[in-house]
Amino acid sequence: MKKKLVSIFMVGVLAIPTFCMSACGGSNAVDFGNLVDEVQSNYDASLYEYDGEPCTISWAHWDSVGPMEEATSRLIIEGFEKRYPTIKVDLDIISDYQNLYANNIAAGNVHDVFLVPDGAFRQWSLNGSIFANLNPFLNQSMLISEEIIANDMFEGAIDRYTGSNGAILALPKDIGPYVMYYNKDMFDAMGVEYPPNDRIMTLDEASEMWRSLTDASRRIYGIAAYPWEGLVWSAGGDFLNEERTAFPTDPDKVAGLKKAFTFLQDAMYGAEPFMPSGADLGGQSDTTLFAAQRAATVIAGRWEVTSVRTYDFNWDVAYVPAFEGEFQKLNCWSGSTGYAVYNYSKNKMAAWKLVEYISSREGQELLAASGFAVPIYNSLAVDERIVERELSMGPQNYSVFIESAKHQPAGTHTWLNSNRWRTESYDALSAQLFATNASSRISVDEFLNQVKNKVNGIL
Repeated sequence: MKKKLVSIFMVGVLAIPTFCMSACGGSNAVDFGNLVDEVQSNYDASLYEYDGEPCTISWAHWDSVGPMEEATSRLIIEGFEKRYPTIKVDLDIISDYQNLYANNIAAGNVHDVFLVPDGAFRQWSLNGSIFANLNPFLNQSMLISEEIIANDMFEGAIDRYTGSNGAILALPKDIGPYVMYYNKDMFDAMGVEYPPNDRIMTLDEASEMWRSLTDASRRIYGIAAYPWEGLVWSAGGDFLNEERTAFPTDPDKVAGLKKAFTFLQDAMYGAEPFMPSGADLGGQSDTTLFAAQRAATVIAGRWEVTSVRTYDFNWDVAYVPAFEGEFQKLNCWSGSTGYAVYNYSKNKMAAWKLVEYISSREGQELLAASGFAVPIYNSLAVDERIVERELSMGPQNYSVFIESAKHQPAGTHTWLNSNRWRTESYDALSAQLFATNASSRISVDEFLNQVKNKVNGIL
């Protein structure tokens, strides 16, 4: 996922919650029982062939979501090593992965298999020699094919890992669409109707809902924070021009930007605010605010499910609300991490087998069964086995994830080789736009004018 390391244009402070290991007495181990055997019984063992020499391959991974993500990776290793007993996997968990692994790449210290954050792919692919071209492997694979990728894989999962020459340089691990998590107990206590599960709410509808859930005297809010991208896109705006070379010149795109940021500023400082300011957050993140039941809703990716399942309240998910109109379905973005094979690996075929396994239907079912991800295949995501597991553990509105994955694009962090255009403009200047002190707060027009000058100076 994450999808989780990069800034995601979110009002408030982004933090990553840790998974509660209550079922394991607080240890760092997660017991998945006989899940591997259960899942593998549904697949043909003869498809998993490897005639290479016995070996150990290294796998570089991040620790962005804590023990649960590591546990899920080790679940994959368990399944993989049962299918390929002559290949052993050495999992290397690296903190501050996206920054530190760029140094590894520069030094040529690359693992056989390495995680590729979607926000880093463009920059890392400039060093094209580190990525093995996966197309020749796919041509011989009995588990995945280019046809399957084209016809069954969610477009938002694969499109960000294709090189400029059309070569597939990494395969996606998952697809992590954004949804709105909501606390059913808080809705019940306030006498507010749950959000619909069959359509996207308009922001007018949602704002009324959030105001009804807000109790300013108790510092309880209708929504914890709001991703910027979905607001801008659903308003018909964009952050850059179509060529990604400058601030937008299309008046409609600029109007969309203004509409979105005006909404955000009003949500915090309008006549009836329903979203906390930075000061109201008090150093807490949007997700911890939701966990503490100080926010009735939070907008977050699929990876949040494993944490929310441990919370002591009833919950479910709904579509991310958006502006009404032709762009309404562009209500947020889907995260997706990928896995690549090091081009100079001494065990390239074995490394490919691991990447292949992770992105195969069996590997995807293991990931889905752990609760951590939505499978990258449309058909598998709605498979009876997957759906039954989801409904048994929550959410009941699991279909919201599937439908969201169909239309949510990659995030803005995937657009260019460097994120300076965003971090030094939109991100940095938002502190003035959302300043707690009214005398220090700038207007949306002034904000966008400063952003324009900054972006054009960088690009």
